[in-house]
Amino acid sequence: MIKKKYKITELMACIIARELKNNDKVAIGLYGEFMLAAAFLAQKVYAPELKIRHGLDVKKNIELNPAAWTLNTDTKASGLAEYEDRHDSILTIINLKESFCDTFFVSGMQIDKSGNTNLMGIKGKDGNLKVRGPGSIGTSSIAQFAKKYYIFTLEHSKRRFVNNVDYVSSIGYSIRKKYGIKNGPKLCITPLCIFDFKDGCMRLKSINPNSNLKEIKEKTGFKFIIPKKIPETEEPTEQELNFLRKIDKNNEFEKLEKQILY
Repeated sequence: MIKKKYKITELMACIIARELKNNDKVAIGLYGEFMLAAAFLAQKVYAPELKIRHGLDVKKNIELNPAAWTLNTDTKASGLAEYEDRHDSILTIINLKESFCDTFFVSGMQIDKSGNTNLMGIKGKDGNLKVRGPGSIGTSSIAQFAKKYYIFTLEHSKRRFVNNVDYVSSIGYSIRKKYGIKNGPKLCITPLCIFDFKDGCMRLKSINPNSNLKEIKEKTGFKFIIPKKIPETEEPTEQELNFLRKIDKNNEFEKLEKQILY
């Protein structure tokens, strides 16, 4: 046991990395450096054949925080990512069987019990838009067509986990059932726990070592399914932590840790 010797963001990256498989093709979007670290860790430890969009590969010693997703342009990842993105785009155009990705991650200003997410904005008491979000960009389409996708959030609170989202960016199980659409989010990963889904509703899969059932219930704005036995989320191994810290030359996890709210 190495309790309390790791960051919550490091734990979350390990959770994601363990989910990725050899035949997955991952696209990185929001919180690029965070998801990139998880993908690199998966390539190194769990899924060496995992494909990451833009041709990024742990064997090429790419740093976190590539310019393709951040304001930081002082990185050798920039040229490679931009070149490989053009290359991937050409492959997609000339080969209709070549998909953009089949594994994706989405987040939201709001997340509801069915796995619907909202990146559009928050309504005020009058029902009109009060706070504008970044918008869904490509998440609506990618989450729809990806073989599997995961919800993640750095905030676990009642304002984040709501009974019904104000707007829908990516559709969860309730909307999919209504229109006969298959699939849906596999997991929802938070700083406090991991949810999976049963019969279209969130179910507590495991509790992170830094939390407990009482706290999760108090900070979730809806009732979720609680199994009789709830395991503790597996902590990061020394191998996982050593690798994550080796590639985190710019202290990106430290920056992300400051954004966690619960």
